[in-house]
Order: sequence, then C-alpha cells, then structure tokens
Amino acid sequence: MLAEAARLESAPLSSLTRLGVLEVALRLSKRIAGFVLIALAASSQVSLAQEQDENDPAKAAALVRAAIAARGGDAYLKITTVVSRGQYTPYEKAVSGDPIAFVDYVVYPGRERTEFDKGDSKFIQTNSEVSNWVYDAKQKMIRDQKDDQVKQYQQGARYDLDALLRAASKQAGLKLVYLGRREAWRNTFSEAVRVEFNDGGSATLHFDPRSKLPLMIEYKTVGETGTVNNEVRFYRWIDFSGIQFPTFQDFYREGKQTARVSFDTVTFNENIPDKLWAKPLSIKEVK
Repeated sequence: MLAEAARLESAPLSSLTRLGVLEVALRLSKRIAGFVLIALAASSQVSLAQEQDENDPAKAAALVRAAIAARGGDAYLKITTVVSRGQYTPYEKAVSGDPIAFVDYVVYPGRERTEFDKGDSKFIQTNSEVSNWVYDAKQKMIRDQKDDQVKQYQQGARYDLDALLRAASKQAGLKLVYLGRREAWRNTFSEAVRVEFNDGGSATLHFDPRSKLPLMIEYKTVGETGTVNNEVRFYRWIDFSGIQFPTFQDFYREGKQTARVSFDTVTFNENIPDKLWAKPLSIKEVK
C-alpha cells in the first residue's frame, strides 16, 4: 500500500491520471476504513471477553480452592483452634515502636483471647459470643469492652484471612467475583477475588499467581470517624504441621502502616480451656 502511494506521488499527473489517482485513493481509504472497523470489532470482542472473564464466579471459586489447597487443603479447613506466639510492633507516622510479646488463642468460630506483654505491663483482650472484656495491669483494672470496641473486633474478625477463606470455600451468604490480574502494591502483582457479603460488606483477596498463597486483603471498616480503608499484607510463609502460615503480617490504615505482627510459633487443634474466656471476678484471678 505504501509503495503504491509513493509511485503515485512521483508520477507526472494528467487529468486522466488525476482521475486514476482519485480512484486509487478512494480504494485505499475504503481499505483503511475496513481495517479500522475490523480492529475496533476485535478490540470490542477482547474487552467483552475480559469483562466476562473477570466476572466469572467459577474462576473465582477455582482460585479460592487453589489457595486453600496451597495452605493445606482439608487439613487447613478442619482446624478448630490456633495458638500463636510472637511479637507485635506498633507503627506511628511510618516509624516502628518497641515490639511487644504476645500469645493469641483462637477457637473457631468467634472466640479469641490475646495476651500482650507480662507482669505489670500485661494487657489481655478477650472476645467471645458471651463475654467481651479487657484486663489492664498498669491500671489494675478489669472491664467490659465498650460497644464500639466489640464492633471493631467483630469487623476485624470477619475480614480475617482464615475467616474469609473459610466463608469463601462454603459460598454461603456471599458472592465471589473474579477480578483477574491486579497490582496489589507497587510492582507486586496478584490474581484477585472480591468477596461480597449479602449485607453489603466486601473484601478483596489478592493471591500470588504462582503459589496461589494470599498476598493481601483489602477491606473497609466503619469507625467513629467514618469509613476506614484497611490492608493486611502477608509474607514469609512457613509450614507448621502441614499448614502454610504467614509469619509476617503488615497492617495498613488509609495507606499508612499501623503495625507488624511476626509469629515465632503456631500450633493447631490444641485443647484450649473455656475458662480463658470467663471474666475474672478480680485482678487477683488473672493469670
């Protein structure tokens, strides 16, 4: 096409030649227009295919199953309790504070007790279906949690990684939406699924495209100041008794890091006594 046009430009033009040139130009313009229409149609078909692919619930469910398999499969889904120990490090204006030792007890569904530090600095937060209380050794006080504190815990528990994967595997009371390739954070790409709950809540799970292990969770919570955007990023996966567990977890609020949790030991399916959730009658009973 370009060679034909070049020959026309170099030739001397008579009136008949000019008519020929016009005819050729018209044919060229029609040909170009045809190419454009074909390209637009192909682009439209690709966009439609991508849109259908990104909303495919079957692909979303398959990705969740692959992630569960990567974490340990049926053994992972059959976990009833988790006991973990490690260090909690708060962040303030992108600067890390002093790490605090913790022990965390989880009983599915709905029970958690976290103990920070020890001695005169010990702090305990306990949540269950019947009792929600805290113990503060510095203030020598045991008290029930306020309603907004219980609500914050419940929101965080709902969007916890294990809770989301368990709920997504059952697909009860929620919808899965396949989002395809995403940039989880700068230069880190994922394959993502959005979990949409029937009450309007949602969370986006990002998975490593190769290992299928989770990279990050994005979700919103509602606090005293309004809606808050939250992220939790997962690193350094280690096998504990056949279960893959992220031993570094970084927490972000509105794009700023608020904490890092590092885990030293994690055990599953231990027998945890119910008395850990019972509110002590006095500080002398706290152990």
